[in-house]
Amino acid sequence: MNKIKVLQVVPALTHGGISSVVMNWYRQLDKRQYQFDFISFNDGPLHPEITAMGGRVWLIPTLKQQPFLHLKAVIKLLSAAPRYQVVHVHNSFKNVVLLWLAKCFGVKVRVCHSHTSGLENSRLRPVIGLLKSLTTAASNVHLACGQAAGLFLYGGKPFTVINNAICLEKFAVSSGHKQPHQHLPSNKTLLLQVGRFSKVKNHQFLLQLAKQPSLADDIHFVCVGEGPLKAQFCQQITRLNLQSRFTVLPATAAIANLLQSVDGFIMPSLFEGVSVALLEAQAAALPCLIADTISTESDMGLGIVSRHGLDDLASWLTTLNNLPQVQVSQAQIHAAYAERGYTTDSVLRQLIAFYQLEEPS
Repeated sequence: MNKIKVLQVVPALTHGGISSVVMNWYRQLDKRQYQFDFISFNDGPLHPEITAMGGRVWLIPTLKQQPFLHLKAVIKLLSAAPRYQVVHVHNSFKNVVLLWLAKCFGVKVRVCHSHTSGLENSRLRPVIGLLKSLTTAASNVHLACGQAAGLFLYGGKPFTVINNAICLEKFAVSSGHKQPHQHLPSNKTLLLQVGRFSKVKNHQFLLQLAKQPSLADDIHFVCVGEGPLKAQFCQQITRLNLQSRFTVLPATAAIANLLQSVDGFIMPSLFEGVSVALLEAQAAALPCLIADTISTESDMGLGIVSRHGLDDLASWLTTLNNLPQVQVSQAQIHAAYAERGYTTDSVLRQLIAFYQLEEPS
């Protein structure tokens, strides 16, 4: 039987976010039946694992960075034999041209997958309606990580939610005690924030919290990730003399270990679809403080997520200073994720059904 060749288009090959979701699929799929190749605009530590599993990686510039080289690379890939049966684009309207090229080259299954519920680049606001319409027209499978992300991109048009499933066993709490970590202080109450250093993740809010005199002395924020605003954030920590409040770490595959080493999870994002990092934190049975701008679909109903307004510092400070103790069992966690369809098996069944369509509507 011939393999189904799928071209996945992702922003980067780093741990976390969209890349982690796609890699969770690929690790579980039957490699005799499916091959994932990747277009990515940034290299990263997932590259060797992809090639070890038989996939290929094409690192190309974005359309915005180098239009001619981008178009040349995409046309070469889509015209080469054997052709891709599926193109699965994860940064949606940012790759509308790529989707139209896939349509022109006769790719049967053209998947547009929305992972965000808001617009990060305000300069696109005047044309976002047109971009959404063109993206929807170029694709014939419309997916989203949650209802909010789907409504943002597709509006009133039909779409299917594919949940961001995670491997629960990886994040299961190994003991009732916090595990020491070589890079983290042992005498602090540690709050973990995982995410790209970009405007939407709102690291500036953590600086606001850290400056408040009423914040308990032992509260310490652990920020993990990469991104364009990381250097600026580190400089601000030093300038504000807040070194005792922060540890900044690089992106890592060992998020599960970090989750075992902290006391809570914090996410003040300006907006999120269904956050993989938040799903992982709940799987690790941590109290989670999140902004009320984040989709409620990310809450697994375990009673460990508290939502706070970004204009209400007092609410965040009260919860940080009185961090709740979580009392949930692994059985409760498994049941909650299974009930909401966040297990890998259920997601793969959905995905395969789309990939095998001969003539999607």
